[in-house]
Amino acid sequence: MRVKRRLTVLFVLALSAAFAGVALAHHSVAGFDSKKEVEVKGTIVQFVWRNPHVVVVWDVKDENGKVTQWSGEMNSPTSMIQVGMNRNSLKPGDEVIVTINPSKTNNPIAVVRKVTMADGKLVVDRIVPQ
Repeated sequence: MRVKRRLTVLFVLALSAAFAGVALAHHSVAGFDSKKEVEVKGTIVQFVWRNPHVVVVWDVKDENGKVTQWSGEMNSPTSMIQVGMNRNSLKPGDEVIVTINPSKTNNPIAVVRKVTMADGKLVVDRIVPQ
């Protein structure tokens, strides 16, 4: 019985060690510049309220009229509820200012830190509960 228990414990430890890297890689923000915060003005295209992460997609128009579509990831819905968001917080067509940590590759992807409506109403600030 002791041998079986030890083998079970070793198996569980080995399995945990094998998947630890995957879990850490999934939650890595190494590809984003956490020291740089940028405000990006645009229009919400899509707001996806799902696990494992809430996703926001918005269009940004530059001074020449060229549109770039940005995609930003937030925490899980449960975590976002704790800082004041819900599944109806954003809708396609909403004009917003999104504060982000941009991608280090200069692609239009980001970690979303804060969302403010164009009229100044704060939707969510991941640091300060509403």
